[in-house]
Amino acid sequence: MFERSELAAPQNDNDRLILRVMLVSGSLTCLAGLNCGWVGPLVPSIAAAQQMQLVEAGSIVSVYSAGSLIPLAVGKQLVERLGGRKCLLMASLLFCIGLAILGCGHGVLELSLGAAALGIGAGLNSIAGTILILRLASSSGASDLSKLNIFFGVGALLGPQVAMVGLSSFWSYHAVYIFGAVFALCVMFGAGLSKKLDIRLPVTETPDTGFNPTEKAVLLYIASVFLYVGVEVAVAAWLFTYLNMTCRMPKEWASSSMTVMWCGLTLGRFLAIMLFKRYDSSKIVLCAIALVTLSLFTLCAFPALGNYSIIAVALLGLGFGPCFPTLIASASARYKDHSAAITSTVITAGAFAGITFPLAIGQVFSKIGHREGLSILVVCSVLLLILFYIVQFKMPREKKEVLDANLLTEV
Repeated sequence: MFERSELAAPQNDNDRLILRVMLVSGSLTCLAGLNCGWVGPLVPSIAAAQQMQLVEAGSIVSVYSAGSLIPLAVGKQLVERLGGRKCLLMASLLFCIGLAILGCGHGVLELSLGAAALGIGAGLNSIAGTILILRLASSSGASDLSKLNIFFGVGALLGPQVAMVGLSSFWSYHAVYIFGAVFALCVMFGAGLSKKLDIRLPVTETPDTGFNPTEKAVLLYIASVFLYVGVEVAVAAWLFTYLNMTCRMPKEWASSSMTVMWCGLTLGRFLAIMLFKRYDSSKIVLCAIALVTLSLFTLCAFPALGNYSIIAVALLGLGFGPCFPTLIASASARYKDHSAAITSTVITAGAFAGITFPLAIGQVFSKIGHREGLSILVVCSVLLLILFYIVQFKMPREKKEVLDANLLTEV
């Protein structure tokens, strides 16, 4: 009996640590989701209030992603040296500062500074939460990361509705960002009061000198995350405009459609958690990417569907659901000895996509056409499907093969 309880205690402690990380990092992830959900409906109002071009106002999405690159580059070292509590405190403070500047700032420079601070906070929370979850996870990293990313889906689901409430008020988009700043302030106080969040994990992986970022499998994971994040962020930034201007949806209906998409994303992550217990996560995410591709193609090829486009939007969100956490977990599982290094690398690639895709698609929207912009995302989704299939099902796991060969030699 004593031995059994002794073995069970570490697992229980581990579960409690994961729960604490989920609550605080999940709250900030929810706020990041809110920001992603409300940015599409807010961009036209920001452009009108600040007397900017639509593409210029939409560039805050790219600045946000650029800001997230800073902590992603050094996130692993920050988590190991400062611990989980300080990293999450810093992230919540940056969230608060960035959202306050976006709510009160004037002109491109001030809005860009606010978006950059918000991005730094989001990047720090993302890398800290992901590394902690992957190191604490006892079994399925994909399942635990899906649980953390459900918070993002819930926030993104509510974001368009929060935007509509704020835009209908006297303070317009300013009210939305001030609400976000207050939310971040509450999370910061909660993290500050919980000393148990000071999670300091020993470095268990081998030195990063053994990690080769130019290995074929690593490059394919980088390309996969780059394409997925690029497509998702571009959709978040410009699908509202596409539905409103090309599909001729009223703004209220287009905003509701975005809510439906994020609802599909959240539902997709819930379903994925259950499916991971029975089926291979790689096959699940492959089907999800195919669903994303089909949904984007439907929206691009049949804009005359009008309000019925909401069905394709719902399926698009459902496909988005399992993708990001499973892509990260798959890369981490292949390189277990360098989990933090590969995680930082692929998430950084995603941040680069967040910078480039919204700007590029915005330029195509304004200078060539909306359908042409969406067709680029369809092509990227097809390419993502091919790359992920190759890396997961066609490329041998070289380290495992070497280990098996050594064992056979010894026998």
